[in-house]
Amino acid sequence: MKSCRCRAYSKRCIRAISYQFDGSFLRRLNQGFDYFGVASEPKAQLQCAVTSEPKKIFYIGNERTVHNEYSSMSGFWKTEKALVLVLLVVCLTLFFFRLGSIPLFDRDEGLHAVTSKEMVLSGDWITTTFNGENFYDKPVFFNWLVALSFEALGFTELAARLPAALLGVGCVIVTYLLGRKMYNPVTGFLGAMILATSPEFIILSRAVVHDISLVFFITLALFFFYLGFTSAAQRKFYFPLFYASLGCAVLSKGPIGVMLPGMIIVLFLTLTGKLRFLKEMQLGRGLVVFLAVAAPWYILISLRNSDYLDYFVKLNFSYFFSPKVAHARPFYYYLPILLGGFSPWSFFLPLAFIRSLWRPFGKIDERALFLCLWFAVIFLFFSGASSKLGTYILPSFPAASLLVGILWHGLLETPTIKLRKAFLYSFLPLVMTFLLGLVYLLVAPPTMLNTRFGLDLSLINFFGIFLVGMTVLSFILLVYSHYKLSFFANVGLVISAILLFTVLILPAMIPYRSTKALAIKMDALVAPGEPFLFFDSRRDTALFYTSRKGIFLDSYDQLVQHLVSSKNKFAVVDEDNLRKFPMMDKVAQIVGREGNAVLVTARRVAASTPGVEGN
Repeated sequence: MKSCRCRAYSKRCIRAISYQFDGSFLRRLNQGFDYFGVASEPKAQLQCAVTSEPKKIFYIGNERTVHNEYSSMSGFWKTEKALVLVLLVVCLTLFFFRLGSIPLFDRDEGLHAVTSKEMVLSGDWITTTFNGENFYDKPVFFNWLVALSFEALGFTELAARLPAALLGVGCVIVTYLLGRKMYNPVTGFLGAMILATSPEFIILSRAVVHDISLVFFITLALFFFYLGFTSAAQRKFYFPLFYASLGCAVLSKGPIGVMLPGMIIVLFLTLTGKLRFLKEMQLGRGLVVFLAVAAPWYILISLRNSDYLDYFVKLNFSYFFSPKVAHARPFYYYLPILLGGFSPWSFFLPLAFIRSLWRPFGKIDERALFLCLWFAVIFLFFSGASSKLGTYILPSFPAASLLVGILWHGLLETPTIKLRKAFLYSFLPLVMTFLLGLVYLLVAPPTMLNTRFGLDLSLINFFGIFLVGMTVLSFILLVYSHYKLSFFANVGLVISAILLFTVLILPAMIPYRSTKALAIKMDALVAPGEPFLFFDSRRDTALFYTSRKGIFLDSYDQLVQHLVSSKNKFAVVDEDNLRKFPMMDKVAQIVGREGNAVLVTARRVAASTPGVEGN
């Protein structure tokens, strides 16, 4: 009897909803219009007396239908603990596998590791230094984290990279929580999994660079903003956390940490006609919280170093927008970066944008608009900037991941014919790109990968064949309507590719990307307290592994002068420079080699130094 009453009550609710939409709702539902997501605050719930399973009103376009939240998601999908556990396992695999067994790489990793190491050794946690000189290029927050890790674990590779890996895991979890709040746990899981398996995000979660801290705090700030925006009763709690996160973002990468979220939020409130909501954001109290977090370090470093303020203005404003800058790139520079760094998910991003912004029966969904603005503002802002680096657009990845996650959730939940076709059309370019890449590898082998990075071309070909095979498998699964398997095949593609790269390819690159082995040999040859010489190259890792200072020479004449006039001087020279300056053989002798880095010394020094043999 109770079951009959439950079914009758459900039918009356469905009938009432259909009347609300002029009797057209059920007809449109039967026609298979695209499903978008679950309402963040459902206006009705049905409680089945027999199963005690809550029902929620879902949106289809701008229509509503009574629908079980996980109706087509069985087993694993129904258990939120399982979703979180899988995310953590994937993050631990991708971000921590062999994290401490690979030497630090030159330039960025070596630079920031040395800066944090000098912070610990000097005891000065305000003024960052590199090679004993003030280094103002980046704010201090990430260096603090690495320095604390050094204090706890010692000066090791694991300690240097651990903060980035933890921030990467944190960013994935926040992305999951945001997707869960906006839509449902499954959408949050899909978006977070997509972020965790994005190649560029994985690389920066395993590297000693500042960018991952900016990504984490911008994501955290926008998460707290959305919570405050949708939860009136909790705004006094969420908005102070929002402003504190902005302060940490500014400590991570400068003013960009507050500019980008600010532009996203103002545009969102403007386009939704809710600009008055700014009055609800506790701007006065928020400014106090923001300054309490961000201002003390900037004030202290400015008081201790009179030249910091001028450098700060130049770096963040004149330098950033001036046409005469380092790293100048064309406007479209980030298109291939996004295509590769967010692959394979980048091929679904155009469809995700179209489906999120185009609503046939009403206004745009605010949740989707928020994510689209998040991605677009960051991508377009850096595309218009004068200075460009591939890592700059990483803060847009969480939004892109959730947009693609919404798209995949729609396919898993209600795979209409129209949506299936759109997915196939989006997937085909991915398959073709990988196939063309493999053909290029086989027809015109890139020999520079061997000469510059020490890579075995046969191994690269195997890697390419593997990627193509996994991509084709995922495509076939999609064609035969195995959507869950297709999604996890893409996930497996990235995970297995990263593991293979770490085990098979990365070890061959170490002599070409790290100076650890050569630095240890040079440390035994050079007199205590003597600096290392570097000609036309900056081998930062040599300074990290030996705690020595370095002299960086820009010209051949400077190198010759140091070699012939100084005592026991050894210099690191790139192999390419040996070919550029054939006269170097007359004054210098090779005494060591690692990859494309060559250790040279004056011939008179080589003859009088025990244990040194020319190569």
